[in-house]
Amino acid sequence: MKISSYLILSFLIISLLSSCSTSQKTEIEFLESKIERRKKAPYSDAVRVGDLLFLTGQVGFNSDSLKLAHGGIKAETRQALENIKAVLEAHGSDIEHVAKCTVILTDVNDFAAFNEVFRQYFPKNKPARTTFVADLVIDAKIEIDVTAVIK
Repeated sequence: MKISSYLILSFLIISLLSSCSTSQKTEIEFLESKIERRKKAPYSDAVRVGDLLFLTGQVGFNSDSLKLAHGGIKAETRQALENIKAVLEAHGSDIEHVAKCTVILTDVNDFAAFNEVFRQYFPKNKPARTTFVADLVIDAKIEIDVTAVIK
């Protein structure tokens, strides 16, 4: 009786150890920008880990005019979200697959106006979100980064 118990226990331990050792490492892929002038940047537009995309933060910078969107927080929020949509689509995802957003505002008083635009981009699927206030580069009023699932 004792020998059969030890054999069963040994078999269970070996099975458990075998299943643990066959797990695969997840590869990290650093994705280059589709915008020529950003290809020399010291960061990636997005990083893919498994089925997740981690995007670099986007400000309301218009890649065509090379300037911040005019019109205050609403215009910059809209442009930042359009930039995010473009990066997501370039790498196999879309705005509907965003799971998490981090939002940086330069003025807490812009929160309501930002939310008004944000709701237009996420009418059904509401991603988890963290929002805080800090200084930003190039006098931007907002920066948004997202984590999304690849379609």
